[in-house]
Amino acid sequence: MTSLGSEIIDIDQSAFAMINKNMSNSFFDQVMPVVTDLHKQPLFWVVLASFILYKVLWNSGMPTRAPNELAAKSRAVKWSKGVLVLALSMGLSDLVTYRAVKIWVQRDRPEAAGLAPILRTESHSGWSFPSNHAANNFALARTVQIFAPPYALFAYAFAAVVAFSRVYVGVHFPGDALTGALIGLLCASLVGWIFRRIRSGGYFSRERTTGPSS
Repeated sequence: MTSLGSEIIDIDQSAFAMINKNMSNSFFDQVMPVVTDLHKQPLFWVVLASFILYKVLWNSGMPTRAPNELAAKSRAVKWSKGVLVLALSMGLSDLVTYRAVKIWVQRDRPEAAGLAPILRTESHSGWSFPSNHAANNFALARTVQIFAPPYALFAYAFAAVVAFSRVYVGVHFPGDALTGALIGLLCASLVGWIFRRIRSGGYFSRERTTGPSS
């Protein structure tokens, strides 16, 4: 390993110690183990599915009026495309991180690397770099940005907290989380671009208006 590579590893390990140990507090100790595995909670998916159904079936901003059938159909198509792109984006990001980069890099997790982390979740096996959690959640956030921009800030904030939680609970290095986030963003952007090219007349296309040339 080159001196630059060793220096990067040292910085990453120092950042891990700062987050996992020096930032330790009772609030994070209670919240981060829940956030890091929130996708394993059935209630999380019930709430998410309920929100999507609400956006599909109900006129936004008009809760007291009956949903318009055409508007509901348009929203259903829009959100269906979003769910499809989301599934493809998360599938691709998971494939790249788990089946390609992890196997190629083969970086030990903090516990296996002998750093004696404070484990706030169950011990994890397998390779550490990059973080699948970070990749999948940033793929989700990027998809939300494409299809529902008003919710993008919340989606990115949630993804960032999940990525941070992976370090805080002691199962990933900061570099794992940052690289996973980048992979998720790139995968979702790629899937969105391909989908836009294939469905150029659908949701992704911009309205073209004709007018006098300038």
